[in-house]
Amino acid sequence: MEAYFDFCRDRGVVMGRPHAEILGGTSYEYEGCFERPIERLMLEVVCMVLNGGWYQQPMNYHREQIRKILVESDLKNLLSDVPQEEAYLFRHDLEILKLI
Repeated sequence: MEAYFDFCRDRGVVMGRPHAEILGGTSYEYEGCFERPIERLMLEVVCMVLNGGWYQQPMNYHREQIRKILVESDLKNLLSDVPQEEAYLFRHDLEILKLI
């Protein structure tokens, strides 16, 4: 969220760049930063939510990345190290987004 805020402030407000560019910059900022599947999953979900459904191609991309992670790793296993309440809320979010 910090990168998103920075890009909104620096590129959106100051430079007048469109939201799609801000989203792209935010996503690129963290590309390859996370190794654990749960971290990658959470990042993809955050990027998808920030998109808000405004741009179909990135939405499809994030949905596909999420699908791949969930195919490679069982969600229950991914959430095993996450505190129970947070795991419940994240799982609920995935259901709302129709990702599971």
